[in-house]
Amino acid sequence: MLVDAIEALELPESRWAVVGGPVHYCEWPGPLDGPIFVLVHGLGGSLLNWAPVAAGLAERGRVLALDLVGFGLTPLEGRSARVGSNWKVLNGFMDSLNLPPVVLVGNSMGGMVSLIQAAHRPDSVDALILVDAAFPRGRGRGAQPSPWLAGAFAVYSTSQLGEKVAGVRARRLGPEGLVRETLRLAAADPSAIDPKLVAAHVEMAKRRLEFDWATPAFQEAARSIFLAQVRPGRYRNLVRRVATPALVLHGGRDRLIPLGAAREAVQGHPNWLLQVFPDLGHIPQMEAPVRWLAAVNAWLDQRQGSPAGDQRERPAG
Repeated sequence: MLVDAIEALELPESRWAVVGGPVHYCEWPGPLDGPIFVLVHGLGGSLLNWAPVAAGLAERGRVLALDLVGFGLTPLEGRSARVGSNWKVLNGFMDSLNLPPVVLVGNSMGGMVSLIQAAHRPDSVDALILVDAAFPRGRGRGAQPSPWLAGAFAVYSTSQLGEKVAGVRARRLGPEGLVRETLRLAAADPSAIDPKLVAAHVEMAKRRLEFDWATPAFQEAARSIFLAQVRPGRYRNLVRRVATPALVLHGGRDRLIPLGAAREAVQGHPNWLLQVFPDLGHIPQMEAPVRWLAAVNAWLDQRQGSPAGDQRERPAG
């Protein structure tokens, strides 16, 4: 049972589904006549990444947030942490709970997993909310990842070197340092994140340092993302064929996924709407949850009145 800082977030009790092994998740009940939201975190994250907004979404409908395989509390147990494998687990998770078509909400790598679900199982997804999603590497200059980021992913995706670097970094920084460095990279202003949420992430980092599968899982997932970006043709084709309506939320100060990549991905999707938070980074649902929820609720309200949506780009407040 999770204790201390994580308990202070007052999350719903842990639940477990079985999809080739255990999958940890939490559920927030909501109105029975509302949508069902499934929340998918990013690389190195967990369902804690959704704690600031899950209860707000639950005012509209049932909310389920899961830990992908190799992240949070969901162990590998013979499964792979690659993006494609985690897509199969997401699909199996939704099937195991007998869910109708859902609103699939994905951040970073979770956005990539969500796009794969929408492409392969469009019947299972009513709408997408893509939050600083790991879109395909763009063609334009402003849609390219920075050289240092590409280099870091190349290192982490190399099994022996990546494991050594990750081990040295974890020992040098410790749980608090790991969380601090991650938030400094992911957030435009880490001080804006609720200290209780930061403390919960430190508690989770302590737990994960005890899991012998945690570092290999991170490397395996990072490697699969890196390879998809090195040879992006197949991934671009997959994104192009997604017909599901989508709200694309992106931080204007995202250091990990360039805003230009989101702008290129939106092209050709008349039912996708890009909304930009000019002052936020890669995890806007953690940086500014009230503004994030306002943007999501406005789009959901618009869908109810005008399902077709549009392709305009708008500031998100």
